[in-house]
Amino acid sequence: MKTLRFITSVIIAALALSASADVTWLETTHDFGAFQEDLGPVSCQFRFVNTNSEPVAIVAARASCGCTTPQYPREAIAPGDTAVITVSYDPAARPGRFTKYIGVTLSDSEPMIKLYIKGSVVGSAQSVAQRFPAQCSSALQLAKGIVMTGDVAKGQLRTVFLEAYNRSTDTIRPKVTDMPPYFEAAMSPEVVPPGEQMSFIFYFNSAKCPQYGIVNDTISIWPDVQAPEPCRIPSVALVREDFAKLSPKQLEKAPKLFIADSTLDFGRLADIPLTRTCTIKNIGKSPLIIRRLYTADRGISVAIDRNTVKPGKEAVITVTVNPAELTGALLNARIALICNDPYNANTSLRVVGEL
Repeated sequence: MKTLRFITSVIIAALALSASADVTWLETTHDFGAFQEDLGPVSCQFRFVNTNSEPVAIVAARASCGCTTPQYPREAIAPGDTAVITVSYDPAARPGRFTKYIGVTLSDSEPMIKLYIKGSVVGSAQSVAQRFPAQCSSALQLAKGIVMTGDVAKGQLRTVFLEAYNRSTDTIRPKVTDMPPYFEAAMSPEVVPPGEQMSFIFYFNSAKCPQYGIVNDTISIWPDVQAPEPCRIPSVALVREDFAKLSPKQLEKAPKLFIADSTLDFGRLADIPLTRTCTIKNIGKSPLIIRRLYTADRGISVAIDRNTVKPGKEAVITVTVNPAELTGALLNARIALICNDPYNANTSLRVVGEL
C-alpha cells in the first residue's frame, strides 16, 4: 500500500512539474541570411506562449558574446499570453558567417533554453580591406596580390595558400586558369556563399620548372565561372639546386667556380651599345654546369659561350649595355649566375658605368 502511495505521489509531482514548464516557443532559431555590414545592427524576435495555468517570468537572458544583445519583458507572463524577446546582432568589423545564442532562464526552474541566431555578414569595404587588401573584382577580395612560393629546392613540392573573401551578396564559384605547367590549383570550398571566406591552394612542383633562380609567372583567377574576365596576379618562386644529399666525397669532387673580377666597368657610355667580356674558370674536379645566366635590369643583355665547363677550362661571358634603354645618370646593374658549384651556386656580377 505504501509503495502504491509513493508511486502515485511521484506521478502527481511529475505532472505538476510538466505543467509548470508548459510554455510553447514559436521558434528557437532565426537565420538573417546574407546582409551588408553597412546596414548596422539587425534584429529579430523570439516568442513563446505561456500555456501554463500559472504566470511565468523571464529570470535572465544572457548572450554568448558582446555582439548580441537581448531585450525581454521584466513582468510575469500571464497564462495564455505571449512573451517577446528581441535579439540584436551588431556586425561591425565582423565579416563572415556567424552563429550566436541567447540563454534564456524562466522562473519555472527548467533548464536554460538557447535561442540561436545565424547569418553571414558581407563586410564593408573598410573592414574587408584590412584582411583582404588586394581586389580581384567587385566580388572577390584577396589577402595578397601575389602567389609567393619562397625558396624551393629543385625536385621539391611547395604548397601555398591564398585566402580570399566573397564580398558580394551572391554565391560565387571561382576558378584558376593560365597556370604554367609546374603549377596546379584547387579551391576550398569550390562554392563560396555571400560574405564567406575561401582558400586558393597552389601546388608548385619545382621538378617540372625548367629554370633556376627567380621564376616569375602570371596566374589568372576568375572570381566566378560566369565572370567576363579574370584578374591576373604574379607568382614568384626561387628555385635552387639541392646539395643537401651530397656526400663528403662528392663535395670534394664537385666543380668550383672562379671569377677573377666580378665587376664589369663600362666607364662613360656613349649613345651606342657597348660590349664587355669576363672569364669564368672551373677549378674543381667535375664539370661546371651553368644552370642560368640572367639579369632583371633593362638595357642589359648577357650571354655565355658554353653552358658546361670542364675541369681546368674557361668560359666567356659577354655583356652588352644599350644606353638608350637606361634611366638615370649611373649604371649599377646585377647579373645572376647560377651553377652546380655547391659553395658558389648563386654568384652576382656587377655592371657599372656613367651616362
